Amino acid sequence: MPTPNLNFDAVVIGAGIAGAAIVKSLKNNNINNFLVVDKGLCGATQTSAHSEALCHPYIGRGPSRLQRLTFLAFNEAKQVWATSWRGNGVFHLPRSQEGFSKEIMGERLLEQGFTPEKALPLSKEEALAKINVNAGGTYFPEGGWVNIQSACHEVFESLLPSQAKWSTEVAEIKFENGSWYLQDSSHALIALTKRLFLANGLGAQRLCESIKIDLPLKPVRGQLSRFRFNHESDWVARLPKVSLSGKAYCLPPTMVEKDTYEWVIGSTYDEGVDDLEEWDESHSENSALMREMLGLELLEEELKAYSAFVGVRCVASDRLPIIGPVRGHQGLYTLTSLGSRGVMWSALASQMFTEHLAHEIAHSAFLDARFFAGARLAAAGLTADLAGALGAARFLAGASNSKLILPSG
Repeated sequence: MPTPNLNFDAVVIGAGIAGAAIVKSLKNNNINNFLVVDKGLCGATQTSAHSEALCHPYIGRGPSRLQRLTFLAFNEAKQVWATSWRGNGVFHLPRSQEGFSKEIMGERLLEQGFTPEKALPLSKEEALAKINVNAGGTYFPEGGWVNIQSACHEVFESLLPSQAKWSTEVAEIKFENGSWYLQDSSHALIALTKRLFLANGLGAQRLCESIKIDLPLKPVRGQLSRFRFNHESDWVARLPKVSLSGKAYCLPPTMVEKDTYEWVIGSTYDEGVDDLEEWDESHSENSALMREMLGLELLEEELKAYSAFVGVRCVASDRLPIIGPVRGHQGLYTLTSLGSRGVMWSALASQMFTEHLAHEIAHSAFLDARFFAGARLAAAGLTADLAGALGAARFLAGASNSKLILPSG
C-alpha cells in the first residue's frame, strides 16, 4: 500500500512552460496538494530554458481556427506571463514582398478582427521611417517577447518541497481503482492521483503509449544564434528598432560590451530532428534568412556566431496544441504540442484549465467529453468548436483512441 505522502489531488509531469501554466490553474482553484515531477534538477532545464520567445498573433488569409485561437492566446499571454513580458512591438514581414499591398493587408486584418491599435499594415516607406526596415509588413504595437525560463522559475521556485520531485523520470502510468499510478523504470511507485496532467512535450507521447493511446507527435529542432558585430560594422545603420518576425525572427540588437553588439536571430526548423548539439550550418541559415528578410547585401562574415540556444519543440500535424481532458480516461489531461507558440498556447491553456477545473469541482464530477470554456473566455470569442479543436480526440476515434482522424481545417 502506498504511504499517504504519495497520494496527491493532482500531479503534473513536466516542469517547462506547460507545467508552469497548469500549476497556475491548480492554484487558481485552491488545489495545493499537488506534485510536479520532472527529470531535471529544477524547472525549465530543457526547451523552456529559452529567454527570448517572440509573441504576436498569427495572420492568415482568413479567420481560420489557427488565426482565431492565436488572437485569443496572445491576449491571454500578456496577462498570464505579465511579469516576464518584454518588448515594444513586433514587425512581421511576409514571406515575399512581391505582391504585398498595404491596402489588401488592411482589409484582411479587419476581417480577422484586428483594429489599428492591434495590428497596423505598413508600406516600405512607412516601415523604413518607423522600424528602420525597407520592407512592407504588419506592425503589432502590443507584440513582444517572454523570458520563458524566468516565467517558469517564478512559478516553480515558489513551490513547497513537498510539491516538487526533481531528477525523476516517469516511465509508465496506469489507471486503477479511480486513481492514476506513476511508476519509474524499476516499477517503483512515484505517486498516485485523481488528476494527472501530461505537460512533458514529446514525453507525453511515450506515456500515452503505455496506456494504448497514440498521439501523433514529432520533434522539431530549433537553433537560435547569438551573433556579435562591431559598432563600426555596416550592420549598425540597418538595425531594426523593434523585434522582427517572418522567415526568421530577431529581437532588437543590444550593446553587450564596449563597441560590441549582440543580435539574437532564429530559429531554424528541422523537422524530425532531436539533436541538441550546436550546428554551424544553423548559424549560416539564420544569418542568410535575416539578410534575405531585410534585403541586405551586407557581408555574412561581419556577423560572428558567439553562442547558440538549441531546443526541441513538439508539434502535431495540424499546427495546433493538444490541450484538455482525454476522452474516455477519467482525470487525464494533456498540454503538449506547443510548437513555436509555447508562450501563447500555455497561457490560453492556463486560463482554460482554470475554468474547466472550477466547473468540475463545482459539480463534483469529471468532464472528459469536452473542454469546458467558461463565461469569460466564451465572451472573448472562445467558441465550443475552437475549444474542441484543441483536444486529443481530434486525432482519435471515440473513447477507444485507436483510429486517426484528419482535421477538417
